[in-house]
Amino acid sequence: MGNSPSVLDLKVRYYQDSTPADVPCREEHFIRREIRMELPVEQTALVLVDLWNTHFIDSWIERAARVTREAIVPAIEMSRKAGLAVIHAPSPEVARQFPQSTRNPSAPVPPRGGTGWPPPGFRSRGGAYPAYRGPRSQPPGIGLHWDPISDDLTISPAVDVRDEDVVITSGAELHEVLAERNVLHLVYAGFATNWCVLGRDYGIRSMARYGYNIVFLRDCTAGVEFPDTLDELFVTEVAIREIEQQFGFSASNADFFESCRKIPERNAS
Repeated sequence: MGNSPSVLDLKVRYYQDSTPADVPCREEHFIRREIRMELPVEQTALVLVDLWNTHFIDSWIERAARVTREAIVPAIEMSRKAGLAVIHAPSPEVARQFPQSTRNPSAPVPPRGGTGWPPPGFRSRGGAYPAYRGPRSQPPGIGLHWDPISDDLTISPAVDVRDEDVVITSGAELHEVLAERNVLHLVYAGFATNWCVLGRDYGIRSMARYGYNIVFLRDCTAGVEFPDTLDELFVTEVAIREIEQQFGFSASNADFFESCRKIPERNAS
C-alpha cells in the first residue's frame, strides 16, 4: 500500500494554434489535442474560485449552484481522497469571514503603477469624472440587484471549508502559500469562467504569468452568457478555449476522477 503511485496520471486537453510543417498555419487548421500529464500529488493543489452562494444574475447563480452540487463538490471530495491541498479563493470580502484565512491584510493591494496615478478621483470616477464610470455603473446599474453585504455573500453552503484547507484573498497570498508548500501545479474549478476564473489576481491568467502549470476542470464552471449565447453556453466554451490555447490545459471530471482513484487516501494503511 505504501508504494502506491503518488502522481495524478491525468489526460489533459489543449488547443494548438499552430500546425505541422506540411500544413499551412491557418486558423481553419487549428485543432484540439490530448496528452497524458503526470502531476506529483505533493506539488498539486485544487484552487476553488468564487464559489458564491448568491449573485445579482438570477439565471447564472441557478446554473452555478447546480454545477457546484453536481460537479464541483464531487471534484473536491475526490481531490481530498487523492491527497491534494484544497485552496479556497472566494474574493477578499468573503475570505475574511473564515478563520482559515489568517494572513490576509485588511488594506487593499495598491495599483501596479503606484498609488498616485491615475489620480484617486479619476480611479473612483468621482468629482469631474462621472461620465467615465464603467459599464456596471451606467444606468440602470447593478446596484438595483446587487449589494454583497446585505445579500450575505459567502461561500456556497454546498461547499465544506475544512480546518486543514487554505483560504486566500489575493493572488499574492496564493503565490505565497504555493511557494511555502512547493506547489507547482494548479487544478482550477469555479466561477465565472470568463470573469473571475480568468481575470482575478488569483485567477488563471495571473497565476500562469507566475509560471505555474494550469489544469482547468472544464465540467466545474459556468460562464456568464449573453441572450444569443445562452442556449449553447458559447461564452463558457470560448473562455475554456482561451485557457487551452494560452494559459494551460483542461481536463474532464471523468478523467480527473479516474486519476484520483488510483491514489490511495493518505490515511490508508
